Amino acid sequence: MINYSLILEINYANSEWAISQNDYSTLQWFSDTPKPTQEELDALAPSTESTIAKQNCKAQATLILQQTDWTSISDVGDPTKANPYLVNQAEFIAYRSTVRGYAVNPVVDPVWPTQPTEQWSS
Repeated sequence: MINYSLILEINYANSEWAISQNDYSTLQWFSDTPKPTQEELDALAPSTESTIAKQNCKAQATLILQQTDWTSISDVGDPTKANPYLVNQAEFIAYRSTVRGYAVNPVVDPVWPTQPTEQWSS
């Protein structure tokens, strides 16, 4: 089933409209721009789904980067400055690099790398 409300929210964000129960026949158009036809909205469904998937990818990548920011602090992996220190900091840097790629260039179907497990010196 096509989600007309979502299509309208994403593709007609600056327009005023109302729709009931996701039924195109109830679409009320209050904007000066022409009301899109049902066929036009149907045609936007695939690109809207792609947009949402990319937004979700970017949001997930951003969250992962925020949660692992601490691993990129130089002192965390430096045995002369931290005790204990993160032994596998390089693995986190590589992991975050891949994740950052999704934050900058989100994709529809990301293949998330496995987050390294923290390994601390003893």
